[in-house]
Amino acid sequence: MDVLDWLFNTSLAEIVRSTTWAYPWVNAFHSVGMGFLVGVIFMVSFRVLGFGRFSIAPFQRFTIVIWIAFALSLTTGFALFAANAPAFFSSPTFRIKVLLLVLAGVTAWMLWRNVFRDGASWSATGDAPRAHKIIAGVSVVFWLGAVFAGRMTAYLP
Repeated sequence: MDVLDWLFNTSLAEIVRSTTWAYPWVNAFHSVGMGFLVGVIFMVSFRVLGFGRFSIAPFQRFTIVIWIAFALSLTTGFALFAANAPAFFSSPTFRIKVLLLVLAGVTAWMLWRNVFRDGASWSATGDAPRAHKIIAGVSVVFWLGAVFAGRMTAYLP
């Protein structure tokens, strides 16, 4: 708990916690980052799941968007966590969120790697391989769960 107390007492945490506009702005940027991150992953996932019959190749250009959105979400999420680290760390809802984020990240990485390794062979003509569809479906479930759990951290212990 010493690390959590130290984090709680940093100047970053104090600014986010006590400045009138800091917490809402950091939270807004966190939401924007998550929106872009999850949005792009969902576009690819839903195409893999069969919604639409267009080439998946152009989506590879969004890799930079995902990395920027991930960096924005991670840094703002860290600032929000620091503002109340001991309470967040002891929250079961927050722990579920973190677990789901890790699982969502792993499945998103697997999806991105698999789709853009062999997506050109199937994306213009039809259905993705079954394994890709399973990964895409599981990824969507994990991301939805993480977003839901993240919102619930404000309301549940």
